[in-house]
Amino acid sequence: MKKLLRLIQRVLPSNAAEGRIGSIELNLWLAHLVGLPLVGLKPETPLQKLCIIAVGYPVVLAVWYYVYLELYDLCLNWHDLDAMTQNLVLSFTHVAFLIKFCNICYHYGTLKSILQKLSEITRRCVLSERQLEAFQRAELKNKLANLAYFHLVLLPGILSVVYILIAPEEFAGNRFPYRAQMPHFLPRIVQSLYKSFGVSLLALETTTIDFLNILVMGQICMHLQVLSLAFEKLHDSSAVDAYSWLVATVKYHCELILLRQQVERIFNLAVMLQFVSSVVIVAMTAFQVIVIGDGSKSSMIMNLMLCCVLCQLFLYCYFGNEVYEHSKSLSSAAFGCNWYSLDRRCKKTLLIFMVNADRLFLFTAGGFMGLTLPSFTYIISKSYSLVAVLRQMYSRS
Repeated sequence: MKKLLRLIQRVLPSNAAEGRIGSIELNLWLAHLVGLPLVGLKPETPLQKLCIIAVGYPVVLAVWYYVYLELYDLCLNWHDLDAMTQNLVLSFTHVAFLIKFCNICYHYGTLKSILQKLSEITRRCVLSERQLEAFQRAELKNKLANLAYFHLVLLPGILSVVYILIAPEEFAGNRFPYRAQMPHFLPRIVQSLYKSFGVSLLALETTTIDFLNILVMGQICMHLQVLSLAFEKLHDSSAVDAYSWLVATVKYHCELILLRQQVERIFNLAVMLQFVSSVVIVAMTAFQVIVIGDGSKSSMIMNLMLCCVLCQLFLYCYFGNEVYEHSKSLSSAAFGCNWYSLDRRCKKTLLIFMVNADRLFLFTAGGFMGLTLPSFTYIISKSYSLVAVLRQMYSRS
């Protein structure tokens, strides 16, 4: 574990004393790499900002136009169940990505202040050796999950690029994942390259947008662990001014509550859209794999696509569930300190904290569904029900 931690620290190292959160910087670096112009969310030189904008805006315009071509193809093939389900698998994903990207742009100032606040409270509150250990473990988990998810999505993107270049007549505009009505005036090689890189960039950009939300949840989860560990100082009340320390702890907890509310306001509607669309996407993909799959190259990419969508849903629910579970342990951590040796004023302050700690940290999808592991199983069950309906419709036709 220590060797792995040292190895991962070489990739944009994290430093609690400086408030440097390497996992968020890594995700933003990957976003810039695939063409998302998210400038100002991490330290950048003027030249770096200029390069990000110069590359990012043309890429964004190109992928927006590609989504329009996919939706146009969907309108042309609405009567064909096979073609429609192939198209819907990616069209729903891409439309959800565009809405999430617009949501990020609309709340850009608030998101920037959230990341700055996370950096500031990390520098101020992660102090003891055990707290630093919790910070490093969280950064290790976040970076590994980010890189694993990014490369999981990158694999079908690379395969689809290779397949369309090897056999463009088999894939281009006819099979998943390239059901898009291209302008006829473009040369065939340009159409093939546009389709291959358009789909790949959209998939990778979706990954970075999703994981930005997941990483913010992961940072809040880490701070809940740090807050629980902070009560160890009260085991030796003579070594610290108990009242001042408890007041600072209550303020720290209130800052985390405010951060959770801000993150919820920014992402909850986008996550709800993602969950609703994921039910359809998982169902359509499973329908293609189970019912219509013929073992072709397109079916292989479809299998990988299904794994990516399930991984996306699982990461949302897993990190949301981690925040929820750690928030439930705050009251127990406060009760486990030497509260009986404190004076009356300190006991009242500790009681205020425990009352606040009863307000659990639960991220939701639009306020209707909590981001927890039971929600993940619920979505899978609903997707299976939809697959059964599609299978019956296809057998009748």
